[in-house]
Amino acid sequence: MHQIGDTTCRCCRVRPPSLPPPPAPPLPSKAPRVIGPRHPAPAASDEGPDEPAAPRWPWLLAGLVAAGLGTFVLPCMFVWVLAAIPHEMGHATVGCLFGRPSTPAISLAGHAWAGIGDVRPWLAWAIVLALLAGAFVQRAQLARAVPLALLGLALPFVGQGPLSQVVIAAAGHLGELAFAAYCYMLCWSGGRTGTPGERIAGAMVGGLLQARNLDLCWGLLHDPAARAHYETSGSLGMKNDYLVIAEDLCLCPLSSVVGLMLVPAVLALPLGLWWGAVRARHGGE
Repeated sequence: MHQIGDTTCRCCRVRPPSLPPPPAPPLPSKAPRVIGPRHPAPAASDEGPDEPAAPRWPWLLAGLVAAGLGTFVLPCMFVWVLAAIPHEMGHATVGCLFGRPSTPAISLAGHAWAGIGDVRPWLAWAIVLALLAGAFVQRAQLARAVPLALLGLALPFVGQGPLSQVVIAAAGHLGELAFAAYCYMLCWSGGRTGTPGERIAGAMVGGLLQARNLDLCWGLLHDPAARAHYETSGSLGMKNDYLVIAEDLCLCPLSSVVGLMLVPAVLALPLGLWWGAVRARHGGE
């Protein structure tokens, strides 16, 4: 069926009233431009701004007491293995830094030693370049860059002379004391978890290692029986480290070497606590 078209005139049509256009949304206000680095907002902590930090002395004292009791309860082999690992790693690490391929070895039969190879000049210079490159990469962190740069600059002068033999021989007990300081740092800063168990364990291990070195130095200085035992107790018939330094390298009395090594043995605890305080202040970095 055909539909008839619209016959009304155009002027009589009713048009809807025209509405004004909606107002444009307001433009977002621009934040003021800040010149300089932007610092992230401080993370919220569990403690209030005026609440003091939890005391750390109880965990340190608990670990030291546990170390003292452990000398009567733990097997002697436990403390020996605990000390032998950082001891031989100290020898081997310093030997490698001087460009001498080195490997630690520990036997559960009660023997430990470190095989120190001959100097490889290409390896010595490669390590120096690696340390200097690491210092350049970490140049924004002076606490890391400066020690790496100083170590890289000192190795060519120390690692090629007779002093390298003395440093390698002393690195065993220095490795034990460095590990003891590291354990004290974990106790004071909280380590990875910040739990009382980790803090007490760190203080206990540090106390065992430091007490072992203090007892050795004190016995060699004041106890003839301890000195006689030390002269015959080297692994596989080899000389112990302090005798090697005194008799073979420095040609000096044993008491002079032991008295000098007594200083880092005493400083292990305060250095570890200072290290832990610095680490806690920088958020565990």
